[in-house]
Amino acid sequence: MARMKIEDMALSYSGTWTHVSTTNGSMDSRHDSDGTATANASAIWKAYCTSIEIYALKAPSFGKADIYIDGVIHGEADYYAPTATYGTLIYAVIELTAGYHTIEIRKKETKNPSSTGNYISIDYLYSELVQPQQTQYKSIVCIGDSITFGANVAVRPDNLYGRKLQQMLFRPVSIHGLSGADVSTITNVIESVVASRNPDLVLWLTGMNNTNPQASLEIGLDKMKAYLPNADIIVATIQYNTYYTSEQNIVKVDEVKAACAVKGVPCVDMYSPTLGNTYLNKPENTVHPGDEGQGVLASLFYQEIIKKFIIPSI
Repeated sequence: MARMKIEDMALSYSGTWTHVSTTNGSMDSRHDSDGTATANASAIWKAYCTSIEIYALKAPSFGKADIYIDGVIHGEADYYAPTATYGTLIYAVIELTAGYHTIEIRKKETKNPSSTGNYISIDYLYSELVQPQQTQYKSIVCIGDSITFGANVAVRPDNLYGRKLQQMLFRPVSIHGLSGADVSTITNVIESVVASRNPDLVLWLTGMNNTNPQASLEIGLDKMKAYLPNADIIVATIQYNTYYTSEQNIVKVDEVKAACAVKGVPCVDMYSPTLGNTYLNKPENTVHPGDEGQGVLASLFYQEIIKKFIIPSI
């Protein structure tokens, strides 16, 4: 098993939530619902796991949530506390059968009688992940630029998103990051670096070093498919950064998504979940995710792999 921290940015949200930038949240980030007495917010994490722990803010104006496991109510989390306490364990499920599980946090209309509101929050999770039992993947390759290389990572290679995925998926992951590489540079090494390893799955995080990556990425995806006709491919956009302007980043992200749509390749949006989070790229503070930021990238990739290519065992 692998005990992994899952930041709030990696969960899927529906309903009314606010992404709060705060030094009182893990990685300066937290998700809060509104304070109305309406069951209008839920959040989901899916994983092969045996346990889940939910950490959040408890406060005088906070309410309650129902915790569902695989669509069945498991219990209730009370977010009320007479004084604000951050990063508090509010609920734990520790004896799940090893396998694929969906964990959902649903805001309730009821609250503790002492509470003055119905807010709920999510800061981060901890989960004991187990090996997926039904997957076709035996070999995975991560390819990309200096983000994949880990230019801002203190503990390399252990904290690279590729190495974290190796822990999460219990499969060997080969990591190849070329600093400064644009899409065409990666395309030119597909045969020698990627295809030569004959992977079942290729993860390509791209777009940072191209002003307009769509045309080049379409060519690259065609070449990847030609050399690896039996492999699955997942592309990811860049994460939030302050090196480029918001307008420049949006163009990069939208064009990567467009290329994937044209070529029928799944695309992980790393930008929207991390939007505005400057902690992600500490200590450099510009373009490269740090050790903890790489963990967010790994979690977002993991959710796409689970969703698209791993058959649930339940």
